[in-house]
Amino acid sequence: MHSFLISRLRPLTWALALTLLTGLPPVAAQPPGSAAALASHPESVLQVSSGPAGPVTAGEVELMVDDLVPQSDRQTFWRSTDAVSRFARGLTVQRALAAAAVQAGLGQNAAPSAAARLLRERELTELYLQRQVAQAMPDAAAIEQFARSEYQLRPDISAVPEQIRVRHILVPVAADGSDDGAALARAKQLLAQLRQGADFAALAREHSADPGSARRGGELDWFARGRMVPSFEAAAFALQRPGELSAPVKSPFGYHLIELLERKPVSRRPFEDVLPEIRRDIEARINAQERRRVWDSQESLVRIDEAAVQ
Repeated sequence: MHSFLISRLRPLTWALALTLLTGLPPVAAQPPGSAAALASHPESVLQVSSGPAGPVTAGEVELMVDDLVPQSDRQTFWRSTDAVSRFARGLTVQRALAAAAVQAGLGQNAAPSAAARLLRERELTELYLQRQVAQAMPDAAAIEQFARSEYQLRPDISAVPEQIRVRHILVPVAADGSDDGAALARAKQLLAQLRQGADFAALAREHSADPGSARRGGELDWFARGRMVPSFEAAAFALQRPGELSAPVKSPFGYHLIELLERKPVSRRPFEDVLPEIRRDIEARINAQERRRVWDSQESLVRIDEAAVQ
């Protein structure tokens, strides 16, 4: 993606790049400036850049700055010759791609004003880029074949991480920690009962301070690493065999007693399940690469008049 503004205007850079490269509406766009007002500027017809489809003038740059750059950012924009040069370069490439679109029979640009012409060039550029992407896109069979290769070479795109299912009893601790000792003692008492054969689900329903799981006998849904608070997660995944109990585990919520119910090892989703995702990724990559290739091929032909920019 091309940057048309300096780094301190990063959000604006993406707005302009998206507008000029994909035809998407600009972020915080302003109405185009007045052509009559621009005519009063002695430099409005000064050529700032040139390319295969003709020059871009200072007046046209000003028109599109009024359209794309929010008022609050314009003073910073105009102070940067690099920003102005990049912006003019983008408009020149857009003009060349719009001309290529007309030549390819994708539309005409009989706009009545400079502002309308520039906006129409934006639309034609997007049509041309879409056409080039469509021509570069392999057919469904070729994409599926490539997707199978991706599936084999990149296990990460179909990996299902290890998951466990546990149940727990939460003994709460006051926010100020004043009853921490009593809560730990209570958790140890409950653990002793469990080790003596007490029913975990019954104790959870009666004593757990986690109402959501207590109603289910303390059971939690399947989860992978990264879903729970660190201390709880570490203790839960350390359990090896179904039925194994943890010692009291401290978390920001209190003390937990955890029992492992089931464990699912790392696995892979079938190719058919991940094919739609891989296909979308392949198509997105081809789309971005082809747009970049087409844009760069024209940008290399642009010449900026540094004196005019100044």
